[in-house]
Amino acid sequence: MLKGHEGVQVDIIDRLPTPFGLVRSGVAPDHPETKIVVNQFSRVAANPRCSFFGNVTLGSDVSLSELRKTYDVVVLAYGAESDRSFGIPGEDLRGIHSAREFVWWYNGHPDMCNLAPDLTNTDSAVVLGQGNVALDVARILLRCTTELASTDIAGYALDALRSSTIRKVYLVGRRGPVQAACTAKELREILGLKNVNVCIKEADLATSPADKVCAVKYGRHCTLCFVTD
Repeated sequence: MLKGHEGVQVDIIDRLPTPFGLVRSGVAPDHPETKIVVNQFSRVAANPRCSFFGNVTLGSDVSLSELRKTYDVVVLAYGAESDRSFGIPGEDLRGIHSAREFVWWYNGHPDMCNLAPDLTNTDSAVVLGQGNVALDVARILLRCTTELASTDIAGYALDALRSSTIRKVYLVGRRGPVQAACTAKELREILGLKNVNVCIKEADLATSPADKVCAVKYGRHCTLCFVTD
């Protein structure tokens, strides 16, 4: 909007005190190259015709009708923050967290700073999923805390991980690693962790013509080759 209309004034309203949304709270702390996009966002925010108002909650601090009366255009771009539930008994038991909660926890999101996952009463963790976020969670649980200390991980999360007794992480998916939605880059990272062995059953590496077609269709061809080679 700033580029297309020289006279427009853009106000960004966020319930959090800080800008940049998922770039700040969703990207793994050991992925600084991904967070570089913040520089581009910062340039936009530095535009004299752009203002940021944090700590403002829509529905309590200000209503949608008030915004519509104040502005010519209102864009609701807050994304989807709700977790998907399985609808099965026990999913709300202690020690079970959504990936969103865990990622927000180690990234210092104010909503999850008190999550306090128990990482000291077991040596194993189970992650349901085989996408990039699942690998992020597994990698953070297993990565050497000395390496994590040089990232922007939340201090309380780093302290908890230093005391962690987790030594095994099981990635559980509906299908095998061949059909996993993660990228080859994420796989290389977790395979390259110090003192970490990745175990994949050979039987799970079998591919069908349909798997190869799907890999090309959904841009997972490199991942398929990486897993099966």
